[in-house]
Amino acid sequence: MIEISKDYELKSFGRFSEDLSIPERLKDRLLELTGSFKKVGNLYLSHLGDDGKVTGLEKKELVEGLEEVLIFVVMLRRIDFAPSQDRVSIEKSEGKFKLELKFVEKSLWQFTGVMLSDYQIRNRNFKEWFNVTLSDEIKKFLAIYGSAIADKEITPDERSSITAQLDKLFLEIVEMIVYIERFMLFQ
Repeated sequence: MIEISKDYELKSFGRFSEDLSIPERLKDRLLELTGSFKKVGNLYLSHLGDDGKVTGLEKKELVEGLEEVLIFVVMLRRIDFAPSQDRVSIEKSEGKFKLELKFVEKSLWQFTGVMLSDYQIRNRNFKEWFNVTLSDEIKKFLAIYGSAIADKEITPDERSSITAQLDKLFLEIVEMIVYIERFMLFQ
């Protein structure tokens, strides 16, 4: 769960599933990432229902679904593409939105961050963000990964491109969780 203070300081921590954190299970992690993504889309559609609105409890379920996607993004980064990198800083809009992801041990991670008051969340519609922005970022990740493994060997440059894309996904998901928690009207 991501904690969000009044002044938009963010923090969270998590632990990977022991079963899925075995290095040889990359394919399973990729399947879980895409499955979790689809699950969030289905949750959103089911929550709209007849009234076309997402209520407080439904927003909570969307956040939990996105946090599950986030865990798989973090797992892929740590286990498969940057296992030796214990700390990463990611930012958007010249540092107005920044996060630091730190790995405490192999399967334990935490992040802290801040969203400054002058940072503007661009996507103000969950459906559009999910179907366009997040969907495109996941497709880009899968395309970069697919291209990298086409010759059966991932070069350092390809690995760097993959982790950069995972970092974009990480930022997007955290930003949308903040949006849902603090700004999303019942839509």
